[in-house]
Amino acid sequence: MTEIKVPMAKPVFEDEEINGIMEVVKSGWLGQGKVTEKFESALSEYLGTNVVAVNNGSSATMCALLAHDIKPGDNIVVPDFTFISTSSVPKILGANIIPVDIDPETLNIDLNSLEKIVSKNDVKMTIFVDIAGLPNEINSLIDLSKKFDFLLLEDAAEGLGSEYKNKKLGSFDHTSFFSFHIAKLITTVEGGCITTQDSELTKKLKAIRDLGRYQPGYKHDIIGSNFRITDFQSVIGLNQLKKVERFISRRIEVAKIFKNEIKNLTFQSIPDYVTRHSYMLFFAKTKNEKMRDLYVKKLRENGIDARLSFFPLHLQPCNPELLQYDCPNSKKVYDTIFTLPMYNSLTDDDVNLIIKTCNEIDP
Repeated sequence: MTEIKVPMAKPVFEDEEINGIMEVVKSGWLGQGKVTEKFESALSEYLGTNVVAVNNGSSATMCALLAHDIKPGDNIVVPDFTFISTSSVPKILGANIIPVDIDPETLNIDLNSLEKIVSKNDVKMTIFVDIAGLPNEINSLIDLSKKFDFLLLEDAAEGLGSEYKNKKLGSFDHTSFFSFHIAKLITTVEGGCITTQDSELTKKLKAIRDLGRYQPGYKHDIIGSNFRITDFQSVIGLNQLKKVERFISRRIEVAKIFKNEIKNLTFQSIPDYVTRHSYMLFFAKTKNEKMRDLYVKKLRENGIDARLSFFPLHLQPCNPELLQYDCPNSKKVYDTIFTLPMYNSLTDDDVNLIIKTCNEIDP
């Protein structure tokens, strides 16, 4: 097995994170506490909204759905091309999933396909996903939600720092959530958060996070669970957030170099309404499945952790009920794209190795 020299993702832990961890350990309080409050405050200031931190991205999804009273039998539309938790969490709550096809250029929800679904079905909510960190056409989604009377929930797990028309994802009126998994732009190892402009919803989210309690004690006002993050995690995130602009700048720089210097591949399209793409992931497109597999094989043989993309939801073994749906763009995208490594500390040598290996492949 070839040794991986350039991993898919790699966190940046510097003195600030290490010293912060030691300070939390010495404080004697490792659970959710004052450091988490500081982390939430810093995130709120960065995003311009209210923030509730939780223990991982899937928990953020769950808390957001519970806060919006998703019930068994509710119809929820999700993009067919996304990480599995976008569909699995609402399914756990008993919701009916309706997958919607994607735009093959942006990899985000195809608005025409979405309109066809919401015009023919009683849809409670649409969860839209900012794939790789690329913002969706939010104004159009808002217009559709008003026209057909459904809730919007934004899965911005990959989109921290990205901007739609000069406004950060997570700062809009609808509820959004982020992930701080080890592979994300900033990390708390595991972790996530929910954002909302609604102060009452913020209180509800905090209660859901803490077993349904609005006040400490053994009185539980609503149904919740233990979705609490720890100060141990939050101190890492607090120090990571101070470096977020540096991290994003490097990713944008690397993405530009890849696009300019890699031959025979195409890349995720960036619409004009996207004023910043933070590139949590970097997708490369090939002509067909055979070429996709060749690129992944050759890159991995050279120690570069190229990977296949998200398997379409309607074809997932855990979703047999979704086989009835047809999402041809999602399937074609899966068959023809893969991810190149993208992380905050990617060196020039790493970048050059990736480019050299890609360009040596005969299409």
